[in-house]
Amino acid sequence: MNRMGDSVGDLSQATLHNNSLWWLACGLLALLANSWIILSITAKQQKHKPLELLLCFLAGTHILMATVPLTTYAVVQLRSESPDYDWNESICKVFVSTYYTLALATCFTVASLSYHRMWMVRWPVNYRLSNAKKQALHAVMGIWMVSFILSTLPSIGWHNNGERYYASGCQFIVSKIGLGFGVCFSLLLLGGIVMGLVCVGITFYQTLWAHRRHRCHHQRADEAASSCPTGAHNNFNVPAIVVEDVRGKRRSSLDGSESAKTSMQMTNLISAIVFLYDTLTGVPILPQT
Repeated sequence: MNRMGDSVGDLSQATLHNNSLWWLACGLLALLANSWIILSITAKQQKHKPLELLLCFLAGTHILMATVPLTTYAVVQLRSESPDYDWNESICKVFVSTYYTLALATCFTVASLSYHRMWMVRWPVNYRLSNAKKQALHAVMGIWMVSFILSTLPSIGWHNNGERYYASGCQFIVSKIGLGFGVCFSLLLLGGIVMGLVCVGITFYQTLWAHRRHRCHHQRADEAASSCPTGAHNNFNVPAIVVEDVRGKRRSSLDGSESAKTSMQMTNLISAIVFLYDTLTGVPILPQT
């Protein structure tokens, strides 16, 4: 039985060692792709929208994930056959703190993207009057603060003292670190996933079904006014709604509005990001907690 256990352990170590080069290649690809996204958004000379800022922060989070914890783990696994190899306490603590900080930051940023898109589609006038760009920056600051504080606590003592996760190797699975940290991390991660899915569902409902019913209502109105002259109902007149912000500045509530095609493309993009994150990262982490 001991020989069988040793052979399974050697096989898992060999698998991790062989996959390390692929992890480094994927990390390099993620670094290039997300850098291109950031450059593409920041190269615009126009005023950046809150969703564009959140996309930049999400891409930056992916860059940090590829350059710090992924590279650290791959390099350590590649050095596992050398005589001086050792997962010392400092490296393990830095790896665990950065990995879970970036994991929570990614989850919350995706949820914030979904929330802002729902807010913009469901309450467009309120969204444009509420300084959404400033609120997006405040949300990012809060996301990183909460993620960093929670993920740093295991490194300063909030872990299982009976079997420390850095005592032999680096047991970075949440259940190996400690019960309290595992419960808090799981609840926050699950909350971010559920919030993202709920906001996407509301956005799709508002974009597809509500707009379809609104179009049917206008078609009925046009049919009722068919007896009027052609010039009276062929022109689409947008009501001149003027709103005033807290500083007394008056502007049209249609400033910054999107066309139907652009709105649908942005909704599809945010929805794809949410579903890809939940499928590939968010949900797979939960069973390990």
